Amino acid sequence: MLKRNEKIFNFFQQLIDAICAAGAWYIAFTIRFNIFKGQSGLGILFLKLSIVLVILTIYFFHKNKLYHSQRFNSRMKEIFTVLKANTQAILTFIIVLYFFAPDRISRSMLIIYFIISQFVLVAIRIMLRNFLRTLRKRGMNLRHILLVGHGTQMKSYIESVRKYKDAGIVIIGWIDSGDLHAKYNIKALDLPLSEAIKKYSPDSIVIGYPGALSHQTESVLKACHNDIVPIQVLPDLTYSFIGHHVEEFAGIPVLSFNQPNLSLLDYALKRSFDFILTFIGLLLLSPLLAIIALIVKLGSKGPIFYGQERMGLDGKKFLMWKFRSMKVDAENSTGAVWAVKDDPRRTKIGTFLRSTSLDELPQLWNVLVGDMSLVGPRPERPVFVDKFKNDIPAYMLRHKMKTGITGWAQVNGWRGDTSLHKRIECDIYYIKNWSLWLDIRIIFLTFFKGFINKNAY
Repeated sequence: MLKRNEKIFNFFQQLIDAICAAGAWYIAFTIRFNIFKGQSGLGILFLKLSIVLVILTIYFFHKNKLYHSQRFNSRMKEIFTVLKANTQAILTFIIVLYFFAPDRISRSMLIIYFIISQFVLVAIRIMLRNFLRTLRKRGMNLRHILLVGHGTQMKSYIESVRKYKDAGIVIIGWIDSGDLHAKYNIKALDLPLSEAIKKYSPDSIVIGYPGALSHQTESVLKACHNDIVPIQVLPDLTYSFIGHHVEEFAGIPVLSFNQPNLSLLDYALKRSFDFILTFIGLLLLSPLLAIIALIVKLGSKGPIFYGQERMGLDGKKFLMWKFRSMKVDAENSTGAVWAVKDDPRRTKIGTFLRSTSLDELPQLWNVLVGDMSLVGPRPERPVFVDKFKNDIPAYMLRHKMKTGITGWAQVNGWRGDTSLHKRIECDIYYIKNWSLWLDIRIIFLTFFKGFINKNAY
């Protein structure tokens, strides 16, 4: 019943999106040619292009899985996915126009459509989300789940169900829970799986056994051969990983890990955001940069800038630039060491620059040329990377994203001489949950928590 209702809902969702895209196109057309009085005789072309635009919109919404269940996705994630999918559709539409009607549709009309369609499609998603939440509060559109097994991931699954209360997930029982059912106050079922399926008619079965009991998972799957209930298996992975997707090699399913879930458009969006913001930032900050450079030069002997080798994306090494804040050849006698509070190697102006993070401003050049991003895991020196990767699990995963001037760890207070484990947790969280909105949020928080910090020295 639930599956049939979801198909009906998806059909109407696609229909609404198609109407919204066509409506936004009509409004953009009307505004452009009624206000600006441009070309005439575009009726047939308008109709043909509106059909193309609707098809592209629905296609990219499908491609971005917007017609899959959004139960466990946050409102913000769904909004950004809508914005991304619609942008992909519009960019593809522009390419179509370039080849088939380059002189018939104005740029202003496309801009108007972009603004209106983004607003309308997001607004519709929010309304549908609120509608579903209301239904679930009234006991409708619920997904009844039967749990089997007692692995670590099963605990995480249950905690996620409890966290996302609006998702409408109802756990009707738990087979082979060990003693965990009492902890989570879930009904334990002491009967064969086939009988439980007949008795409770679950919408899906979630299986989660520890890795050592993987044979149990196989036996449960065999027991479900005679039923048509959807099955979800929670792999018991005890190590950290980022990004995963299923591929096929010669017809064999392969589960791939440790590739961030960013599309080419995501990378292009992040790079464009970095470049534009950095270019503007360098122009606005050029007087400040010149003043700091002059003070550094007059304050002590030596160069204005200091380039230090760091490890970036995929382990590639590059020179990261800073305003020099320490005496020349500060590490000649000590070798590579961490900066510490009241470090005697600092210059007078260097103490101020480091405490306010102004010494990091030359890294805007690293961002401009593509070595770094505005936001990402902070780059570390190769000598420390060689040490940390053997001592800290999952340390190297942070190099699967371009390193940044600021990051999730820094705005949460994990910088300087603080817990490396906490920093890695923050870095992996950032990579797993990247969105342009998260970058904007981190940049905003940096002004309040990142520049001046008790651990900046």
